Amino acid sequence: MNLEEFDALVEPLRQKSAASIAAYGFTLIEGRTATTAEIDDLEKRLGVTLPEKYRSFMMRYGGGMVGCVELFPIAGGDSGDDVKSVNDREFPERTFIAIAPVGSGDYWGFPVDDGNCRDEVWFHFHDGGDPELEAPDVLGFVARRGLRL
Repeated sequence: MNLEEFDALVEPLRQKSAASIAAYGFTLIEGRTATTAEIDDLEKRLGVTLPEKYRSFMMRYGGGMVGCVELFPIAGGDSGDDVKSVNDREFPERTFIAIAPVGSGDYWGFPVDDGNCRDEVWFHFHDGGDPELEAPDVLGFVARRGLRL
């Protein structure tokens, strides 16, 4: 799936989000977007290269809630959890880059090979179980977990 195809899938959620803001004062897509410079800085600070689709997604949609899934923002969040702080704390060896909490101490994210994040999103168990493939890329992951498609 490319970003344009994802845009078409997310359009109903955008419309619901606009209605939710008007009616209740909260959004269904937080949109804590990042700039190219912020993502480049994050890559430098983490010592990894992030997948291109993830970079594009974070510039267009950003971190925070996207439907039913929460993504860590590139820049510091209200709770203090962002991509760098979570990975410094949980994965300092940089063999995995967490991008989203599962809510049970587990994370979804990218395995890292020689400093390059794979495109695939994997489920990483906190208790050491074998990781499981979740989606072929971040767009498939958000469509499945966030949009529930």
